[in-house]
Amino acid sequence: MDHEQETFFGLHFEPRHDGEGAHVLPAQNLVQALEGLQRTIYLVAMMKEGREVKARARVTRDIEERFQLHCEVPKEGSYYQPTFIAERDQSLFSPDEVREVAKITRNLLGSIATGDEQNFNRTVVDSAFRPPILASLGKMFGGQGGHYRLSVEDKAGKLIVDSVSATDALERLRQARLLPGTQSIVTGYFNKVDFKERKLSLLIPSTGRLISCLYEEDIESALLENARDLIQVVGTIELDEGGNPLRITDVQEVHPVNTDDIDLIELLPDYLKANELNNLQITVELSEDKQTFFAKLDELGIDHAACTRSDLVDALEAELDFLWKNVAQEDDGNLAPKARLLKVELKKLFKEISE
Repeated sequence: MDHEQETFFGLHFEPRHDGEGAHVLPAQNLVQALEGLQRTIYLVAMMKEGREVKARARVTRDIEERFQLHCEVPKEGSYYQPTFIAERDQSLFSPDEVREVAKITRNLLGSIATGDEQNFNRTVVDSAFRPPILASLGKMFGGQGGHYRLSVEDKAGKLIVDSVSATDALERLRQARLLPGTQSIVTGYFNKVDFKERKLSLLIPSTGRLISCLYEEDIESALLENARDLIQVVGTIELDEGGNPLRITDVQEVHPVNTDDIDLIELLPDYLKANELNNLQITVELSEDKQTFFAKLDELGIDHAACTRSDLVDALEAELDFLWKNVAQEDDGNLAPKARLLKVELKKLFKEISE
């Protein structure tokens, strides 16, 4: 069935590295993308109809029934999942409502693609909807990890937004919402959870302080998977006079803390490949207060720090791109002795795919 262009969203998944399956995709990546997009559509529909949103941003049953995201048969093209907002029970409401919600959603995704805060605020006119929408988009794009790039396309195949640009833009938008004396991420030990009240308690390692916060229903599965482990909570974290977390409001996301080493091959730019199989691993550690990730690889002089693992991976990818373009490709005469040794090491490990 040929569904109208106005309600169509194509989800195009592409492997970011050679050697990964071109037309297969981990189920979790697809689930995260579909759930994130569906919740965003629900929230846009609620906003358009002037509904009130509370801390947990629960979607009403009638919105769930009227603005369902449907999937067509997947197509080749790396992995391509066509979706559309179904026009159900047209006798009960105008199909124009579905098209208008789809239009607002496209505008919203477009503002994320450009990182345009003013356009984002104009599109999400009710400020109460901004935190849950940022959270749902974070789930949609952040769930792709470092192995796949998710692009959202219109019916004609024109790019609306991709996960690489979206991840950076969403973090900037989250940071822009913070007030003085606040931060957006805190790491602590998952202490306990009250499922009835949807309240979690987090033990802060640096102070031993136990702080509690309400969470949204859609992050409950993440809590269950990481019981008793270190977790990162994304939201608005108020700080005391010493700069330590005091309380958490507006919880948007919960992530496990992963300190596994990173395979160097997974960080290579699209134009590079390994000369030969190697097992070089970048070690990842947490700071003593558990709030900062550190990554180190002495062979290439790599040493980075970041607040999240995803930010750390982004920084490492940018570093490898910089080293290849500005050291490996530079004339020896323009390099210091230490840089020339680094160039030899880079050339030994990697080469351009075109070579």
